Parts: sequence; C-alpha cells; structure tokens
Amino acid sequence: MAYYQSAEMTPEQWQTANAETLALLEKIGAVTPPGFFSTGVPQISLSDRFQPAGQPFDFTPFKGRIVFAEGCRLNSGGVSPFPAGPVRLSLTRWGREPDQCGKIIVGSGTELSATAIVSQISVEIGAGVLFGPDVVIMDCDGHVVDRRLSDVPEHQKRAPVVIEDHAWIGFGALITKGVRIGHHAVVAARAVVTKDVPPHGVVGGNPARLLKTFT
Repeated sequence: MAYYQSAEMTPEQWQTANAETLALLEKIGAVTPPGFFSTGVPQISLSDRFQPAGQPFDFTPFKGRIVFAEGCRLNSGGVSPFPAGPVRLSLTRWGREPDQCGKIIVGSGTELSATAIVSQISVEIGAGVLFGPDVVIMDCDGHVVDRRLSDVPEHQKRAPVVIEDHAWIGFGALITKGVRIGHHAVVAARAVVTKDVPPHGVVGGNPARLLKTFT
C-alpha cells in the first residue's frame, strides 16, 4: 500500500528524533528494549518533594519507573491525520517508600500516540493496546478535590490504573484513577472513564457507560 504525508520527515530526521529520545530515556533511568523507536522526543516531567529546588536533579528514585516492553513505540512527532503533540509522561515521588512514586509500564507491541500519562502510583498498559491521539491517563486526582484542605500529598487520592491486552482507547479519552479496562475493550472518543470496563465491553460518554459487549 502506498502512503503520502505532506508533513513527513526525512529518514535522517526520524533517526535524529529517535536518538534524542533514547538519550533522554536513558538519562532518567527508563527501561527500553532493543529496537525501540520514537517518531519524536517525548515530554518527560519528574517531581520529587524531597529534593531541594535549585540543585541538580537526582534521577535515582525514578530509575526503572518507566518500562517499555519489546515492540513498543512512541508517536510523538505530530505527524498525524489527527491533532496530536508529543507523548507526555509525568511521574511524582510523594513519599519515601518505593511504592510512593509513579510508575508507568507499557506492554509489548503497544504504541503511545500523543498520550499523556500522569502517575503517582502505577499505570500498567498491556500488550497490543491501541491508542488514538490525545488520550489522558491519571492514577491520581492531581489536586485535592475538597478545596477546603491544603493541597498536599496526604490529602490527595490515588489508585492504580490497568489497561489490559488489546484494548482500544479512542481519541481524546480520559482514564481516571483506579480504573481497570478489560482485554479487548473499546473506549469511545472523548469518553471519561471513571469505572471499570469489562473485557470486550464498549463504553462511551461522560461519564462513560457500557454501550455493548461483544460476546
């Protein structure tokens, strides 16, 4: 099948972007397999409440907290039929225990496409998951919902997110804390998912509700 893209980059530009991505991921201690490829440099944000401002950032607590399995790719180049920007991966270390820090695991053959992931606990994505551009995944509220309380980690809520194998997450969907999306499930474009999705289920809307189940 022939393919034409007016905004296409040259092979040299692709290779440069991939090399810059690999250097960045190595710097922060991410785990990448042989053959890993990215079409553009992702945006990485790390925050650590125990490191003083104004000092060189210590990446040690984040080593191994972002893990890509074999066959993973990042679509960060912005060359897409849809509005799309870079992949954005954000981790927060809010406590001194090992599990009090964000973690992102991406299974084999999964490609993140302008996906934004904000993690304070754990976001685990299975194998062969399809992502439309601009999906947002958060395993935390980010800020205190009860605005009478001070905006500190002790008052924030967080829970792991799991997306099982071969799910399809549509353009612009939002996956919130504590959600498990079953294998081969489909999340419609712009859906806001606040509850678990069963395997082979199709959900859509805000908040997302079950529309059908493939049996």
